[in-house]
Amino acid sequence: MKELLIMAKSLGGGGSEVALIELINALPEEHYNVTLVLLDLDSEYAYRLKKRVNIVQLTFNSSFAKSLVSMYAFPAKVLKKLSVNSFIPYYDFISNCVTNVFEKTYDVAIDFYGYGSFVTAFLATKIQAKKKATWLHDEKLYWLKSVQKYLCKYDKVYGVSQAVVDVFCEEYPQYGNKADVFYNVIDIEEIKRKAEQDEVVPFRDVFNIVTVGRLTEQKGYDIAVKAANILKKKKIDFAWYAIGSGRDEKTLKKLVATYNLEEQFVFLGRKDNPYPYMKHCDLYVQPSRHEGYVITLVEARALCLPILSSDIPSAREQIQDGINGYVAELSAEAMADKIEYLYHNPLQRQKTVAYLKEHPIDFSAELQKLETI
Repeated sequence: MKELLIMAKSLGGGGSEVALIELINALPEEHYNVTLVLLDLDSEYAYRLKKRVNIVQLTFNSSFAKSLVSMYAFPAKVLKKLSVNSFIPYYDFISNCVTNVFEKTYDVAIDFYGYGSFVTAFLATKIQAKKKATWLHDEKLYWLKSVQKYLCKYDKVYGVSQAVVDVFCEEYPQYGNKADVFYNVIDIEEIKRKAEQDEVVPFRDVFNIVTVGRLTEQKGYDIAVKAANILKKKKIDFAWYAIGSGRDEKTLKKLVATYNLEEQFVFLGRKDNPYPYMKHCDLYVQPSRHEGYVITLVEARALCLPILSSDIPSAREQIQDGINGYVAELSAEAMADKIEYLYHNPLQRQKTVAYLKEHPIDFSAELQKLETI
């Protein structure tokens, strides 16, 4: 049995935390003894963890030290955004403030957090392991310069999509031989099971659209609202449901009110189980500005839904336009035009659904990559 250590931010927050839990759930218990080390206390998604895991909370000898690296502390957010560690290596100092003792030599140690965080530095310098890997979750890599000097300590740099790997190799060609794709692993059968659970879905007898994700600028909800306004002007009979919460909620609701779209664009809040809503929609739309690997598109594909995504590189890896879904230019006008087309052409939607049913998703190859780090 292999000793596997994984370091991460927490068990709550966003898509990368869900991806972490899904990866752990997919690991065969007879092959791995997993130790999960968390930087912050946030257990929002802990209920999704099915496997027995030794969870360790990273502790520090002072609250000041933790405030410099915890993503729930304002000083840490400012320092990380300014990439201060790239010219003042305070991560090295904070590493000596950690009070946990890690004496074991692990077979594999994974920095799943990434994003230029303290975790990348700590695992590189303080954890003993035969092999080490770090994860890249987004194609925007400006934050990576904070931890560039630690990359030489890692055997693998995994990007969650080919788009992420391509950007990394372009910006850090000296580490190109370490880079590889490791797609986020999702429990397809669990998604299908949850989609069948009883849930009151408040859909009206119109063309129902669903989008799932945090209410942030990255996810493109403002583009969705503007597209909805165009659809309303074109007399399309629709309702667009947004599932998620986030810092832009007030701004987005104000935008909806500005366009008088309260009947057409509905905020349902965060749902522990969004899958019944997705299952019953006429079209799943993902208007993201950028992504590492779009987990919600995997989920929509697993449920064999008609899909429309913004035309970004990571979405192109999953969606072949007109074959297993559709893509549109990242603009309200283009998204609205493609939605209008699909609204008027149900046979085209059925065509992509049939293709998805004939080509199920298989993640078995990804887990094998852990054996070859």
